[in-house]
Amino acid sequence: MFKIGEFSQIVRVSPRMLRYYEQSGLLMPAKVDSVSGYRLYSAGQIPLLSKITLLRDMGFGVEEIRALLPLYENPEAMRTALEGKSREIRVAIAAEQDKLQKIAALRGKLEKESVSMVYEVEIKSLPAVKVLSLRGIIPQYRDEGMLWEKLGKYIGERQIAAGKDGYSTYFDGEYKESGPDVEIAVPVDTLGESRGEFVYKEYAEIPLAATVRFSGPFDGGYDAAGQKLADWMERSGYQFAGYLRGHVLTSPDEESNPEKWLTELQAPVKKV
Repeated sequence: MFKIGEFSQIVRVSPRMLRYYEQSGLLMPAKVDSVSGYRLYSAGQIPLLSKITLLRDMGFGVEEIRALLPLYENPEAMRTALEGKSREIRVAIAAEQDKLQKIAALRGKLEKESVSMVYEVEIKSLPAVKVLSLRGIIPQYRDEGMLWEKLGKYIGERQIAAGKDGYSTYFDGEYKESGPDVEIAVPVDTLGESRGEFVYKEYAEIPLAATVRFSGPFDGGYDAAGQKLADWMERSGYQFAGYLRGHVLTSPDEESNPEKWLTELQAPVKKV
């Protein structure tokens, strides 16, 4: 027979774990010397210890291992247990992957925010502007490009003379996790004939608007600019008097480098 230290070298399991298995009732010493108190193990216990170690490495807990050991030679029972553990592990993996995606999203957001420069809030009036617009419900805010692609195709096919800047107006009055109602628009010199969802209109003058510009990517930049705008409105005693909109002054069509994009967040306001 072997002392616990000797046995641990043979089976490559630490004495600490062997004591833990003893306390858990999974693997008792073959004998405890009545004089020295030494725990003694036998070679015949190695197959049982191998089963315990294998089940532990597959993610089974002590109580599960205790229940499974008597069933180890029962193929059907073991198959059921292994399938159940496989499902449990897949759920855990999916949860960890979701965490990784959230970490990656936050890292990307932080990186984008780090290259975005947010300017000071300015209070001013916004002149009326003629536009060609397209409004729709999109899956999420980041999918706004779907509308821009559709409007760009319409403008290109009809060779409409339009400005290089553009507007995005958000009609929900609150942030939505999905299905936001968004209208995009580009300035035009004259109002043409509306066709279906492509509508010519004039955005009315906004007598009083709190505006803040940011340079850099839209993701992150919008968040930082929105926070600065909100802080300013609270400090200065203003509240919303209309829908929030973004005005892209230097767009991806003009500048391929996202750091050089320039956007103005515009909020119609009134003094409280």
